[in-house]
Amino acid sequence: MPFRLLILLLLGSIPAAASAEDEYYATVTYPESVQLALQKNFAIAGASYDPLVSRAKLRSSEGKFDPVLTLAYTRNENEQDLTGLNITSGPQPADGLIQPGLFTRNIRDFTDANIGGLTPWGLTYEFGVTVENNQTSRNDYEDRYATFSGLTVTQPLLRGFGTDVNLASVRLARADLGISRWAYARQVIETVTRVAEVYNELWFSGGNAEVERRSRTLAAQLAADNQRRAEIGVMSPLDVLQAETDVAAREERVLVAERQQADDENFLKQLVTNRVEDVLAIRLDIAPPPKAPGIAQDRKADLAAAIEKRPDFQAALLELQKREINVVFTRNAALPQLDLVASLGRNGIDNDLSESINQNIENGALAWSVGGLFSVPIPNNTGQGDLEAAKLEAARQIVELKRLEQSILVEADNAAGQVETASKRIDAARQARLLAAETLAAGETRLRAGAATTFEVLQFQRDLATAAISEIRAMADYNIAVARYHQATGTTLERHGITLAN
Repeated sequence: MPFRLLILLLLGSIPAAASAEDEYYATVTYPESVQLALQKNFAIAGASYDPLVSRAKLRSSEGKFDPVLTLAYTRNENEQDLTGLNITSGPQPADGLIQPGLFTRNIRDFTDANIGGLTPWGLTYEFGVTVENNQTSRNDYEDRYATFSGLTVTQPLLRGFGTDVNLASVRLARADLGISRWAYARQVIETVTRVAEVYNELWFSGGNAEVERRSRTLAAQLAADNQRRAEIGVMSPLDVLQAETDVAAREERVLVAERQQADDENFLKQLVTNRVEDVLAIRLDIAPPPKAPGIAQDRKADLAAAIEKRPDFQAALLELQKREINVVFTRNAALPQLDLVASLGRNGIDNDLSESINQNIENGALAWSVGGLFSVPIPNNTGQGDLEAAKLEAARQIVELKRLEQSILVEADNAAGQVETASKRIDAARQARLLAAETLAAGETRLRAGAATTFEVLQFQRDLATAAISEIRAMADYNIAVARYHQATGTTLERHGITLAN
């Protein structure tokens, strides 16, 4: 089947929904199955979101340094009726103590605009402009505008000082982004390795089922031959019964082998397609997998490659980096607080807003302040406890790195040994199959001459089937061992020419 049609069938490009009885047949090669998994595997698709989420969180962490613009407006109004009150100051009415229709009203408008934020070295700043209008009147209004513009800064000198502490959250987010990228790479590697395993398992189970069917056919043919010989009196009924019993036993083995083939086919479909409703309607035929290229085992080179390329080790390095960042942060947090606070600004006051602003800009009264703030918890158990815990976490991560390094060396060595053993098994299994075929042929010749028994020939048939299955098993195991070797050494992506976008 052309690969273009395969893509239509497996990648969901057919616009019309398939009915329950429809079955799609496709033949895939091993390289095609890897490409399909990269494009359509749900696990890879899900893992691809992790770097995007981490990148968004990194952007969020960088937002702590964004300047913040604040605008505020308030209006307060207070009115009091003084009618009937005793006025003890100012001009008095001629008839005594009461001045009718007298009231006061106070109106205060306050407008504030400022921009402030945090710098990477810990300084916080706020530059603002305020305009206050007070209107106080007895039956008549009089405006009084007060304007102020100035800058206020607070610079920590101990706790909260420096880029190490203020950029800690950003650096942690960057480390998390790196970890998510390595986690994505790990998922791709695991999926590609799983494709190699399942593809070769499917090829083995298909070959196994075929061998079992051939073995059943041989047993059935022997049973039929024995039946004819028994009918003419040259063979006993026991020989016929033995052959028929073996046919029944081999029928059971065929059923088991075909079930395993169907299961492996489903496993492969899970890896190479994103079809859901009609995934079971797809039928996959696979081409024989090519024999994987051999490997040149070099323990030092394998370890160096794994340290550089294995996602789990690189992620563990970034986890150690996060622990070290946390140590620096908690060490700073354990320090006393000593902040320098200063402000500088100008005032302008006038009954006219524009004049008040002009005064503020040109020759307004200078307003400034400077001071400090010091505080320290006694005996600072929280800070010291957090710092000790952070140091212990970093030390534990170093131990974890050493454990992982040791595990990588063992895994790579074991994987290389499996490749070497599987390669030798192929030659041994092939030789065993050829000898088993010769033995069966000789046994059948002897049976026809009456020099061998049915039991012996049936055993020779079983031996041939076992040898043939062992040869297929050895070839599948070799390809799987090579895939696992590349996974152990972190070279899977390089082996398949896969480049992941950052």
